[in-house]
Amino acid sequence: MIFASKNYLLLLLFLPFLIFAFVSFYRSRRQALSKFIDDKNLNVLTNADNTVWIKRYIFLTLGFFFLIVALARPQFGDKTEEVAQESATIIIALDISKSMLAQDVSPNRLERAKMTIQNIIAQSPGDKIGIIVFSGIAMWQCPLTYDFEAVKMFLQDISPEQLPIGGTQISGAIALAAGAFEANPSKEKTLILISDGEDHDSKIVEALKNAEDNGIKIMSIGIGTQVGSPIPENGSYLKDNLGRIVFTKLNSALLENAAKQTGGQYFEIGAGAKDISSTLIRAISDIEKNENGKTVRNSKADRFQIFLLLSVLSFAASVLIAPSRKRK
Repeated sequence: MIFASKNYLLLLLFLPFLIFAFVSFYRSRRQALSKFIDDKNLNVLTNADNTVWIKRYIFLTLGFFFLIVALARPQFGDKTEEVAQESATIIIALDISKSMLAQDVSPNRLERAKMTIQNIIAQSPGDKIGIIVFSGIAMWQCPLTYDFEAVKMFLQDISPEQLPIGGTQISGAIALAAGAFEANPSKEKTLILISDGEDHDSKIVEALKNAEDNGIKIMSIGIGTQVGSPIPENGSYLKDNLGRIVFTKLNSALLENAAKQTGGQYFEIGAGAKDISSTLIRAISDIEKNENGKTVRNSKADRFQIFLLLSVLSFAASVLIAPSRKRK
């Protein structure tokens, strides 16, 4: 026998205190009565059964015991049921341009983005997930798959050195995602776009229009701060052609517009921003899922009804027990 809500069993620890309270009450009752007449004379003068209170306490204790066991949901015996397999199709597009190495978000923008993706993976059991990486160009890091271990493995290997062309070309990532959704039809097409939003893309307006026309909902996550940060490079910081340190700032307007235009949501991860984990996971869990056939699931059957009935009967017995007469 197993318990589906085993934490309720901790309430059993209170039963000894309940028994102690019952015993104390019974003793105090007997002591109060003995001030007027001792036990020997009481048995002589009356034929009432004075153990009726003991019986009531026993049934009350049993009632609480069975009620606690019922709350813990005991399960035993096999149960087979046919359930529908459902999953969502989620594509994650991750910006891996050099600006994502900025440390205005700890430990840096890219590592924080990876943590967010790990959280998404952990909270999306059974869903089909793929990862696109982009900077000046876009490519698949992990094609759409149900294998979460493979997704995690590909995620660990992501770095800005993967792509030879710098910059930020979001339109390429949107185009790759659109092709994948076309090859993998789904009820709801969701693209999670994670970037600092630096705009180096002349085709972004056209890409967003195509995404809107094809029913692709972009859930964008802006990562970085408005204050900005220098970009680490070879033990120093990235400099422009004039030798000045390059600062990178979050371009939230671009990412907000991408979400708004396609009917998605915008989230922000910054140094002082509130934790978005719960809101983001809730939004992802609301993605409409596809039915992928049926599967047979074996589980244990709930048997709490038995103990609930025993509890009700025990409480009823404690109330209905009437004082009886001893036979002469």
